[in-house]
Amino acid sequence: MSTVVDTRFSRGEINKLMKLIIPLVLTGFIEASVGFFTTLFLAHLGPQELAAGAVVQWIFFTLMVVLWGTLCSVSVLVAQKQGAKDENGIAQILLDGVILAFLFVAPAFLLLRNIGPILLFVGQDLATVTLAQGYMNGLSWGLVPDFVGLVLMQFMIGLGHTRINMFFTLFWVPLNIVINYAFIFGKFGLPALGMVGIGWGTTVAYWILLIVLATFMLFSKTYRHYFDIILKLRHVRFLNELCQIGLPMGSMYCIEIAFFLTITLIMGRINSEELAGNQIALQFLGQLSVVTFSVAQAVTVRMGHTLGAHQLGMAERAVYIGLFISVSFMVLVAMGYWFCPESFIALDLDMTAEKNATIIVYTKQFLAVCAVFEILEAMRFVLFGALRGLKDTRFTLFASIISFWGISLPLGYFFAMHLHMRGLGLWYGIVIGAVVGSLLLLFRFRYKMQQQYHIQQLLLLDKTKQVTATVS
Repeated sequence: MSTVVDTRFSRGEINKLMKLIIPLVLTGFIEASVGFFTTLFLAHLGPQELAAGAVVQWIFFTLMVVLWGTLCSVSVLVAQKQGAKDENGIAQILLDGVILAFLFVAPAFLLLRNIGPILLFVGQDLATVTLAQGYMNGLSWGLVPDFVGLVLMQFMIGLGHTRINMFFTLFWVPLNIVINYAFIFGKFGLPALGMVGIGWGTTVAYWILLIVLATFMLFSKTYRHYFDIILKLRHVRFLNELCQIGLPMGSMYCIEIAFFLTITLIMGRINSEELAGNQIALQFLGQLSVVTFSVAQAVTVRMGHTLGAHQLGMAERAVYIGLFISVSFMVLVAMGYWFCPESFIALDLDMTAEKNATIIVYTKQFLAVCAVFEILEAMRFVLFGALRGLKDTRFTLFASIISFWGISLPLGYFFAMHLHMRGLGLWYGIVIGAVVGSLLLLFRFRYKMQQQYHIQQLLLLDKTKQVTATVS
């Protein structure tokens, strides 16, 4: 009898997770197409614009991901309040999230308007800086809809409405691509602004999305109720908690992006062929990480719902099911890397061209090791999502610093430069650091769950004592 119940429960939990995961995965892949088309447009403008665009994107995401990551804490808190069926708390988090978004606009605006000196400091030439500054000037006026729109999207994800989030992404991505195309090349009667047009085009697309999204939510019965509650609120309650959960998340994203930027720079010191092979490996790593990141985000939401409802067993089971889904997917990818790497490499390179022969050899080597790393990353992402659901984001930041900067980078550099293992040595270091990071997160998750069970037992014991005292 118990076996049948457990089997049904497992299937039900898998179905609940997959309903969250699939829209998030599709959303991630759809959003990634914006970067693809942006690169394509820049390539048509010329090599100077393409190079400037690459530099801008690396530095922009490294700096801005801290703010974006912090605002993502909205989904964590909303998920727990949703599990507890606390509608007033959900509305309060939405209000505080929007306030926090506006507080972030001023420093972000100043940063983008003064990106030029930062680029000059890291050694970029004046022509690249001029193009980049024009791009950022246009983008700076889109910060308000970018941040507020992100809060609204995270609000819906926290409620578990990932399909609606996907539909709005489906609306925004083609809109952004078309408007960027029009501003860059001067179509539909608009002036041809070149690379600067990406900033202005993205800003216009952000404002249109925010207006449509806010209008939909205000007229939707599902969401209008929360806005009615917001009108009655007179103070903030969760700003501090949003920052306590979100800042470590954003900082973790930042240090990981900065880590792979550093690895890229070291690869460039080795030779251009290995740098090219490394970029192809990172390309697939970034694209396929959309899946594991989406599973992690679904685990966070599911954890929030079950913890809010005080269902610890369901929360723990959701994590292990998420681990199974994420790792299984990456094992399949790894098999592709190991047994038919040519299928991946051929998407970027002409496999028959003699000039690409050396790059192909390096890429195969990097993909073989990257496969192991991606399996470990699948574990790490899901465990990170679980700890995020438990509001334990500081430890995940600590684990990332230790694994990437304390272990991967020094070990990889030692292997590459002192043991003369070159780029492959860097990847070996990355894998070793990922092993340590995954184990740290696993031990932490088990420890935090034991704490939760202990707290629940104490609450039940206290409630039993109160009932006994009342009866006596």
